[in-house]
Amino acid sequence: MKAAVISALALAGSACAAPVDMLTAPGSTDWVESVKKALVVYENPDSFITKVNLITRQQWQMGIVQPNGSNRHFIKDGATPYNDEFRRNWIGANIYTRTGTQFHTYVRIGGLPTRDTYTAGRTRKNYSYVGFYDIWLKQNIPAVKGLTLRAGKFAPSFTSDFRTSNASIPCVERSYIANQFALDTNWGVEVNYTSPDKRNILYLQLMANDRASSSCNHAHSDKYSRGEGFDGEFGWEDKCFAIIGGTHKFNVTESGYHAISGEYAHDFNNAYHGRRKPGANNYGIDFKDAISLGYEIKHNKLTFTTNLVAAFEQQDGNGTNNIGLQLQPVYAIHPNVDLVFRYNGMTGRGACKLGADRYICTQTNRAAWVDSLHAFYLGANIYASAKHKDAAKIMFGAEYTTARKDGKDYYNGWEFTTALRSNF
Repeated sequence: MKAAVISALALAGSACAAPVDMLTAPGSTDWVESVKKALVVYENPDSFITKVNLITRQQWQMGIVQPNGSNRHFIKDGATPYNDEFRRNWIGANIYTRTGTQFHTYVRIGGLPTRDTYTAGRTRKNYSYVGFYDIWLKQNIPAVKGLTLRAGKFAPSFTSDFRTSNASIPCVERSYIANQFALDTNWGVEVNYTSPDKRNILYLQLMANDRASSSCNHAHSDKYSRGEGFDGEFGWEDKCFAIIGGTHKFNVTESGYHAISGEYAHDFNNAYHGRRKPGANNYGIDFKDAISLGYEIKHNKLTFTTNLVAAFEQQDGNGTNNIGLQLQPVYAIHPNVDLVFRYNGMTGRGACKLGADRYICTQTNRAAWVDSLHAFYLGANIYASAKHKDAAKIMFGAEYTTARKDGKDYYNGWEFTTALRSNF
């Protein structure tokens, strides 16, 4: 396993270190386009099914949690600061028809090691199972150009981070203010309008409160705790949540653009105010209501994202609220290299989710909810293709998090992450 990872790092590093003109030589077909073309198994514009192409998304990553000073004893019994996993490993397909219908699915590859977890001083090994990450049908509505209907299992679009595909996020993991909502692919329906010039987007999503995790362990309920990934997918007995959102892009030039966005989410879950159904899953947004406002500027090599989020009536605690801010500049110092900085700040008594960090929650014994937190991320992404940055990349990140609870310092420490990602 370690030898395979080292070999993958070496190969990816060699590709990323190659000169740009070798990766995208003038007059030649980009290697990523060649791979994608090879994955097209059928194409005929004159038939009912016009195109079928295979897709794949792979991600291995590791994290090292380093609490500061007296925080050292916060590492769980039986745990070490280190964890690694096959984070995303999917294969799938897209099928297009001449009637404007698209079928899409990603299926998880089963049997791959995911995060270790720790209980009573013992390490538990967890593995991915075969199941649908997403599967949906989308139909273009001929009467209104840009209007589509989608139904199936797909990712909710709430916060700037979750409106961005997991193949394109510039940090190894999404931010605290996004991950506090614990969003994953859910069964639901969506109405979406995208203007022909792509400058305006409006959408409404209605999602079930049930979802599958990417691994099988005893912390997950229903069929998933027994590894039956294809069963028990529907969870409407726990009601649902809805998201309405929109984006407006303006001042569009060759050098960049400005964009504003807004989303509102409401969870109809019966868990609020003591009305929780016994044994019910609660895989909604973890709050009763939430609002997200975003502003993005892109100018030449710089992209700057701002996201302000307010969440109300926390589900897992005392019904408190929080407000959070994300500031994220990304600068291309080279066609194949981006530098990333991200600041996250949250405040709200007992309503700021320290447990939204992927490895702090697994490696340390700190409570999931605190009164305030601040996090500073610095990273670098190295791309094998300057033209198709999401195709293959190595990501490095270091994030310092400080949190307070009950008027006292509660957690301070570094987290170092590295990821190998590919997307075709």
